[in-house]
Amino acid sequence: MLARPTPLPADIDRLIASADEILHRQANEGLPLARHALMQAKSIGYIQGEARAGLLLGSAQLILGQQQAALATFQQALTIAQASSLEKSNLLEQMARSHHDLGDTPQAAKIWGECAQIALENQHFTVFIQAQIGLGQVHFGFEEYELALQCHYKAFDFLYTSKDPVLRCQVYINIVMDLYSLARLSEAETMLQRARDISLTIRHLDNESEIYRISGLLLLQQGSIENARTNFASALKICLLQENPWHKAMSLLGLAHCDLTGQLWHNARVQLDEALTLATQLQNPHLLCKTHHGLMLACTGLKENAAAKTHEMAFTQYKKMLQRPN
Repeated sequence: MLARPTPLPADIDRLIASADEILHRQANEGLPLARHALMQAKSIGYIQGEARAGLLLGSAQLILGQQQAALATFQQALTIAQASSLEKSNLLEQMARSHHDLGDTPQAAKIWGECAQIALENQHFTVFIQAQIGLGQVHFGFEEYELALQCHYKAFDFLYTSKDPVLRCQVYINIVMDLYSLARLSEAETMLQRARDISLTIRHLDNESEIYRISGLLLLQQGSIENARTNFASALKICLLQENPWHKAMSLLGLAHCDLTGQLWHNARVQLDEALTLATQLQNPHLLCKTHHGLMLACTGLKENAAAKTHEMAFTQYKKMLQRPN
């Protein structure tokens, strides 16, 4: 029986490139490919390949809602990444994202700040933009929408350094949410259209899902419940293709808010119960806070006062958890 040939670094580079391409379309298919690339790189002592494959594997785990596993993968890869390398900048950015998704906002902010500084010093401008997006999301989580917008406009100011339409779309989407939260709806609509125009030229499921979801939020704000529901349903359908539990939960929350607005209490609770299952699996306090608030409203509408009180207490608990420390 012939032994398998030892892989060369070039072979592993091609494997990593394939995994990276698939990851943006189907994270669940990109994950085993990234894991295989990591094992191959380790087998021949290809350090740079090992760091890059670890970054990809962790990114896939993060998309699929496996935050703790992703964090462990990133930490392992960080131990071998070169000090000023692009891999280190990317690993720090994704580690911050993992902490943020797990609700450890202070640690996320600290790492994103460090990441932004290192990325700027080494002219890793794409990572700098991503770190600014993250820092803006930290402010957004604390309802500091003006500060969030400042960070996201800083990311916008550096878009000239990148030709990546996916990244540009992500910056636009975050700015839209800031403007929406500041009740600057006309500006939000304009920026959303820019994101929509870009999304037509690329195939990126997460961005497509977010554009439909945010369209639903704006339509709901305008009182167009059925059109909002259609957009949230489209967002949910895309989430099922990508198997992204975060976006699925957010889309379910959107559908539930349509039902709450229309006083369809039972329908809302069905959507919210499913969102709560996902939020609990993700251990995400942001999602848990939003979902318990929705369930409080639904149970109140159904005259289920004991259940409403339980969800009110959970909502209050998570709301306090998400407040900025003094």
